[in-house]
Amino acid sequence: MADRYGQFTSEIQPEFYQDQDDNVLNSLFKEYERVIFRSIITAFGLDLFIKDRYGGDVDTIFNARKVGQDPKMNYKRPENENAFANREEYSHKLVEGEGTHFQRIKHEARLHYGDDNRNNTVQDIYEDRPLGFLGKSKGHPTDKSAELDHVIAAKTIHDDRGRVLTGISTQELADSEDNLRWTNEHLNKSMGQDEIPDYIAAHPELPDNTKARMMDAYNQARASYELKIERSYYFDFENPNCRAFYREIATAAGKRGLEMGLREAVGFLVTELWFDIKDNIQECDGTAKGVFLAINDGVKSWLKNVQKNYKEIFTQFGEGLVSGIIASLTSTFLNTFVTTSESIGRIIRQSWASIVEATSILLFNTKEKFFCDRMTSAAKVLAAGASMIIGTSVQEAVMLKLEGIAIPADLKNVISVFAGSLCTGLLSVTLLVCIDNDPFGGFLDKYYGQYSKEFQRQGKLFKEYCAKLQNVNYEELNREAEYIYSLSMRLQYARSNSEMNQMLSKAITDLGIHPLWKGSSLDKKMKDLSWVLTF
Repeated sequence: MADRYGQFTSEIQPEFYQDQDDNVLNSLFKEYERVIFRSIITAFGLDLFIKDRYGGDVDTIFNARKVGQDPKMNYKRPENENAFANREEYSHKLVEGEGTHFQRIKHEARLHYGDDNRNNTVQDIYEDRPLGFLGKSKGHPTDKSAELDHVIAAKTIHDDRGRVLTGISTQELADSEDNLRWTNEHLNKSMGQDEIPDYIAAHPELPDNTKARMMDAYNQARASYELKIERSYYFDFENPNCRAFYREIATAAGKRGLEMGLREAVGFLVTELWFDIKDNIQECDGTAKGVFLAINDGVKSWLKNVQKNYKEIFTQFGEGLVSGIIASLTSTFLNTFVTTSESIGRIIRQSWASIVEATSILLFNTKEKFFCDRMTSAAKVLAAGASMIIGTSVQEAVMLKLEGIAIPADLKNVISVFAGSLCTGLLSVTLLVCIDNDPFGGFLDKYYGQYSKEFQRQGKLFKEYCAKLQNVNYEELNREAEYIYSLSMRLQYARSNSEMNQMLSKAITDLGIHPLWKGSSLDKKMKDLSWVLTF
């Protein structure tokens, strides 16, 4: 009976829904082996050639200030390191010498104080009382004599790596009006070069209101100082150091983009090579010669597939390029206010790689016609990406746990990579099982379920009517229709012509179809020039 309606079932099969009775676990590894293998290869193999740096790839103010304090932090640009090492030696004359803003303010205040019978005093910003210019005579009351204080110590500003990074002079920042306040000579000399928070911590006997006014003045000066530093380095394009910063950003982003593009392209090629060789080895006779020939045939098959699918290689490279550029920019942005570790750098890269690939599937994929199918494919990509991110975190955690154990460093690395890879593989399988339960189909059924069910009912009636017209058994017709539909899906993902031939040969046997090349094979018959294939 199969001969009578085998062709008919293949024509009417386009279904309204997919049969959900199949056991997903039976085919999950085979169907998604490529996804899992490529995820592990790229995350724990090819990533070794991409060096993520502690604190990112570009010098930021936040991270520059950690150099010398954090043993893992260093300058990314040698010019910035040299600028700090070769900075001018500090002297109080830099900020208090002749011609400085400091001297001008003191001079004007003294002149004003001498007018109008010496009634023009200045206000002590810290102790909130009037002060005068009482000279330097011995025995003068220092707690009433006015002195001009650098709220943020000039020496601190001079040695600030963030300040050196911007290229702004010590005098310009230390002698700013925002950083100069009047206080009494006694308190000013007592503070010396100490920063106000440190001085307060060392002198708990200070009155609470004095402490509060000192911290208020310090916070205002610090906020103004930080704003000037950040504007100069990040937004003042007339500043050559700012332009150098953005050149470094562009260089780092381009380099990371190329690395990620090559990683994705090479990962795709390595995955295809592995499966081409693997498929041929599985089909060989198992002898040493057979395995060697299978490897040779697998490489040849791979080369042919590379030539045929060269556009896919460029697609993978392009997606990696875009994700690498965005990841580098994201890392630089984060490092302006936090310090990212090497593992965080890998997580940022993998996150953007998954997001870019999923976006490409949703917006530009032409393989899946329906948006629901594209959502499912995108979800699988994101699931693989999430698995790699968690696997990377596990690898980092295992490495930290092993730090205190007396075993060779190479063995620690092997153990941590194995733990991360195992976690990635197991989590990928778990998430793919969940996705294969058709969550998007369930979402659509919630809103369009009544229409879908009605279409299914009408489709079933139509098939029953067609079967009756053709005088065939409907149940057997339905079974073969589902079989052919399943076969057509599996044929789309056949990795080689040999695997496709095996599927078709098995289908002929399962369906009981009598081949037209009786007693031989199609391949041999096609080589027989006297044979005529008649349908």
